[in-house]
This record gives sequence, C-alpha cells and structure tokens, in this order.
Amino acid sequence: MAEVVDVFSQSVESSSSDSHGDKLDSDEEDDDDDIEAQIRREVEGLKPSASKSRPFHAIRMDLPCLLFVRFDKSINPEEMVHQLCLDAAANPEKKRSRWIQRMTPAISVRKTLSVDLESFAREILKPHFHSGGPPKKYAIRPVVRSNKKFNRDIVIKTVADVVGPEHPVDLKNYDLIILVTVIQNVIGMSVAGSDYDRLKKYNLAELYSPAATSEAAESTKD
Repeated sequence: MAEVVDVFSQSVESSSSDSHGDKLDSDEEDDDDDIEAQIRREVEGLKPSASKSRPFHAIRMDLPCLLFVRFDKSINPEEMVHQLCLDAAANPEKKRSRWIQRMTPAISVRKTLSVDLESFAREILKPHFHSGGPPKKYAIRPVVRSNKKFNRDIVIKTVADVVGPEHPVDLKNYDLIILVTVIQNVIGMSVAGSDYDRLKKYNLAELYSPAATSEAAESTKD
C-alpha cells in the first residue's frame, strides 16, 4: 500500500518539476525582486494546509493481493499508469517497485447494484469511439471477481453493442483495448492503447523482470 502511493506520488512530483523547470527557463530574464517573490510563493505552496486534499487514497479490498487507489480528479489514471509502464519498459534496470504487480486504471468507478452498464460504457467510450475519426479496431478485456450481477458474457455483449458495428473487433491487432473490471460491488472502466500487451498488461513486476531487461537490450540492438 505504501509503495504504490509512493510510486504514484513520485510521478506527480516529477511532472510538476518538469513544468516548474519550463517556467523558470521562460522567466530567466526577470529581475531579482520577481525571482524572490516567486520563491516565496513556492515556499508558501509547500506548507501543509488543511484545505489541501491528498492526491491518492489507498483502500484495501476484502480480497487477497488487491488494492484500490482513489485518484484526485486532477490526475488521469489512464495517462499515469501508461507513462509508468512506458518508463519501466524503456528502463527495466531502474526498478522503482518491489511489490506492485498489475495496475488496472479506471477512468470512473460505479456501484454495480445501481449502475446502468450501457450508459456507463457510453460515457467512458464516447471520446474514443463516438467523437469523429476513422473506425478503430478494438478488443474488450473484462475481469469479474466476487460479483453475481455481471459475468464476462454480459459485459462483452453490452460494451460491444455500445461501441457499435462501425468499429471492427480485433483481439490481437487492436488500436484500442477496453478494460472492464468488476470487483465485488464496484465496476470500473478505461481504455488503453495498442501497446497494452507489449507493456505486459501494465504489470510492473514483469516489466522490471530480467527477461524484460533482455528484451529491452535486444530492442536497442535492432
């Protein structure tokens, strides 16, 4: 639990540092007074405040080896998890985690007892499939655990109907892959890109494994 929150927090800090560095470069011609004022503002921003909310909140599920992490609304879980896996694939020797295995982002989570799966899927999938552009090959990967309302067949059929026949199904050479996770009484959904399987299904442990290091070295030679 502590490790996953730490890894996510480091990613946020790294992104903030990059943005801060760009800002300093663009303001390098300011005079000393402006720089001092900027430093004072930065120091004030670092002070603890009761009004500040934590960007991540870990929740232990009543299932072995499973952890749920709630993200602040300002952070996109799809983008963060994807970037973490890209970094791990590019630098498998720079291992940042010991205990984390697969990370499954969910852009939104609902209660299974009250959710309308069709409406929920339409909301999540609209930016990817129903906002213009050419047809996209897609696949659906459902995971259902400890839930009696939904099963794989129901999830796949409902989500496929929402995507529509204009987008072809391709389980191996997809452009987008729809991840649907049903755990106990919650359901989450997100969309990943064509590199999902290459990134070991977002499994950090596999990306940091010796085999992954060898693959990265071979890729560099090619």
